[in-house]
Amino acid sequence: MTVVLIGPHGVGKTTTGRRLSALLDVPFHPELGELLARRARPLGHTAADSQVAFDDELFTAELARDATWGGNRIVETWHPGNLAYAGRRSPEVVARTLEAVTASCRRGPTVVVPLVARRDTLAGRQHEPGPLEFFEAVGKDASIWAARLGLPILEPVSTDDDPEATALRVAALIQPYLEAA
Repeated sequence: MTVVLIGPHGVGKTTTGRRLSALLDVPFHPELGELLARRARPLGHTAADSQVAFDDELFTAELARDATWGGNRIVETWHPGNLAYAGRRSPEVVARTLEAVTASCRRGPTVVVPLVARRDTLAGRQHEPGPLEFFEAVGKDASIWAARLGLPILEPVSTDDDPEATALRVAALIQPYLEAA
């Protein structure tokens, strides 16, 4: 079972994913885009800027990680989120990779948990360069991509509260899916 946490930058996907991992003893796979951006994003570029080479590398890495994984896991952003970013900044990459991404999403059971927060919360947590409106749009687009990929989407969970309470709410939502997997 793959549990996917999606939402805009700053919503708390990493914090929630790490806490879920500890609570449920399920491996957490952090967002590959953020890891790659730390070493590969050109100086002065933001997440909203066109980044064809970056997005190609991101999908290659994500698909490779998928190919080696079996079992339960919690994944931050994953394909719905990566498609949301690339769809806005590198649509040609989406066109090239969509078939492989769709096939990868069908490899095993998956459930998507959208995380949401108030705008002031997102603005206060923003550490990635780029306009807040871009990140908000990407968060919404990720749910659209999840639906387009045929992935089941659970009810959104607010991360405005205490991170531990958020993780407990998400754990309660996903536990039946993990047990059924």
